[in-house]
Amino acid sequence: MLNSDGPVRVVFQTPDARFHTIARRGQIVHEAFHAALPLTMTVGHRLTFQTLQGVEVFADNFLGDLADLAPASDDLVLRTTALPIQGHTGLWRNVGFDHLAITVGDRPAARDFFRDVLQLKVMRDDPHLTVLATGPTALFLFDAGQAAPLSDGRPSSWHHLGFVVDDLEAAYAHLQAQRDALRSDFTLLERDERWSLYFFYRNGVVTFMIQLSEIKPESRGFSDPTRSGFPDLLYDYASRPYGVQFGNDEYVKGS
Repeated sequence: MLNSDGPVRVVFQTPDARFHTIARRGQIVHEAFHAALPLTMTVGHRLTFQTLQGVEVFADNFLGDLADLAPASDDLVLRTTALPIQGHTGLWRNVGFDHLAITVGDRPAARDFFRDVLQLKVMRDDPHLTVLATGPTALFLFDAGQAAPLSDGRPSSWHHLGFVVDDLEAAYAHLQAQRDALRSDFTLLERDERWSLYFFYRNGVVTFMIQLSEIKPESRGFSDPTRSGFPDLLYDYASRPYGVQFGNDEYVKGS
């Protein structure tokens, strides 16, 4: 993206009105519509966006990329639809942990730690966010200190982040080779259903505790038939690069 700090005037065009804001090219649609649209259009509504050429736009697309694709103009105009969320009564299930999003003081360092030490796969890494995947779950990393929708910008903290591995002894040997990145005495504790190894990683002023577990053979898997179809409902973050990138006159999903 060229000149990510340059300004762009973004116009959200509905059938009845036009709303606008001035944003940086390096910001995303999500940030712009929070600044431009009234709460009566965002709270309790399903929002969709298109360019004037009819190309579908998503909330995490960069404004600069969209502006570069638009005809020469001072404005980036996005056709906007806001429909009330209807909701309905009925049973529903929580089918699994999908992703955890945190803010960190040093995102490149955190990316390298989770990639090299914990073997997560990098599925996206750009000025907006870094996405790392492991199985059907993902870790989203944002930069601390930046004003962003739904965030106060402070570095995140948690009690611990737990992963399951298939061979804890092999994982321990790998961690020993990465000791310079860690802070821990590598305490290994037994529970009824697992063995768990605990260690610490420090990023900026925040220290994160990590837990690696190997589930005991007799406790592995799901036996409850009501959860048998859960894998069919989860998104495989490791299947392709995450998000949509625009380029030239077309966009490619997952590139």
